[in-house]
Amino acid sequence: MRRSHLSIFTIFFVAILLLFTGSMAVAAKALKYGHANVPIYFYHTAGEAFAECLDKSTNGALQVKIYPQGQLGGERDITEGLQLGSVDFQATSIGVTGTFIPSLRILNLPFLFNGPKHWMAVMNGPVGQLILGKAREQGEQVGLKVLAIAAPDFRLPMNNKRRFRSIEDFKGIKIRTMQVPLHMQAYQSIGASPVPLPFGELYTALQTGVVDGNENGPLTLYGKKFYEVQKYMALLPVVSNGGIFLMSKATWDSISGEQQVAVTKCIQVWRKKMDQDALEKGGWAIQKMKDQGLTVDTIADTTPFIQATKAAYEWLYSNLPKDTASWTREMVAKIREVGATIEKEEWYVIK
Repeated sequence: MRRSHLSIFTIFFVAILLLFTGSMAVAAKALKYGHANVPIYFYHTAGEAFAECLDKSTNGALQVKIYPQGQLGGERDITEGLQLGSVDFQATSIGVTGTFIPSLRILNLPFLFNGPKHWMAVMNGPVGQLILGKAREQGEQVGLKVLAIAAPDFRLPMNNKRRFRSIEDFKGIKIRTMQVPLHMQAYQSIGASPVPLPFGELYTALQTGVVDGNENGPLTLYGKKFYEVQKYMALLPVVSNGGIFLMSKATWDSISGEQQVAVTKCIQVWRKKMDQDALEKGGWAIQKMKDQGLTVDTIADTTPFIQATKAAYEWLYSNLPKDTASWTREMVAKIREVGATIEKEEWYVIK
């Protein structure tokens, strides 16, 4: 009798346990995190850190799967997926996101920052909070939750014709840029000829001389092996290359209050990893390319470049909604004020 009762109790306990664990498995929500860059890039490593944090913070209720290298489409495609609710998270460029959120276009302005140290002082300080707040406000209106802006990274120019040591060295250089008006205007203003080729065609275009050079973050330049077909690079803060962390507003609205708190907590993990990897892995990538024979120059005096690109600022102000234009002018002045307090700029950590 006792055995019978024990067996029945055991079966009952196991059944309840299976039912409970089964319901927990059903409750787990799978979330898509997309980006268009290589897996060594900080969009990916920060995504992994965020996914781990969210898994722990929700006891496995929110599971994030990362889709790199455009598996969910190009940057614009993924952002549109966020608006539709078919993608949940995205790490993406300022250039593309600025077409959805006008206030973010300020970060596409040429020579706005002196380098990584200036970027960090702005974006991790009160001015950065004002920029983030405005972006969040405008993002909400188009179905996008702007979670964070991070990574003191810059789109560094490379070419195969001559060293970049002054503004004169850019004259006549055919350089591939993103199809972002401010990026193109920046290079045109300093004498180069911007060519907005699709990124997938770039290596061959560099190899065959269709273009002389390109510009991108150090990790991308190394990951795509552009050093094989380029000889020269400059540590020049033409355009910032920070990343934006976006979430679908539809996804945000679909999760519980406790889960929203967990997402908010894990944003800081994403941001810190972005900043760390942009500096450390950026420096590592530059050193790797130097080891392969790439010549890297630093142009200390950017005054001629700043003067040459003033027209890009006026173009942006005239092409923004009136309220955003006046706000942008104010933020540019604040960013310049922060830069004036930095005595010496520090570039990437070379290890």
